[in-house]
Amino acid sequence: MFCTHCGKQMEPTARFCPTCGAVSQPVIVGRAPLPGQLTRPRYPRLIAGVCSGLAVHYGWDLSLVRVICALMIVLTGVGLFAYLAAWIIIPEAPYTLPERSSAGSPGAIV
Repeated sequence: MFCTHCGKQMEPTARFCPTCGAVSQPVIVGRAPLPGQLTRPRYPRLIAGVCSGLAVHYGWDLSLVRVICALMIVLTGVGLFAYLAAWIIIPEAPYTLPERSSAGSPGAIV
């Protein structure tokens, strides 16, 4: 890890830069889903993101998954319980923050 003020290398656990004394600003990143983990994405979702999560995870067409889910709910009724169970069981995808770029910050040297 490097100091954002003086650019000197510092320990990853340090709260202050040993050279200039500036407070380190650690980048806080949310827990990323494991590779291949089924999650409910935040976009594109209509109700809970179950259909979009299945479509993204398996590479299926989102419209087709939604139509099949709606038919299962209307025709059998089991689809409603399966959808509610998937809503509870499948974890929600974490928020994604934009990458911090040093070129756009006010004190950046270009």
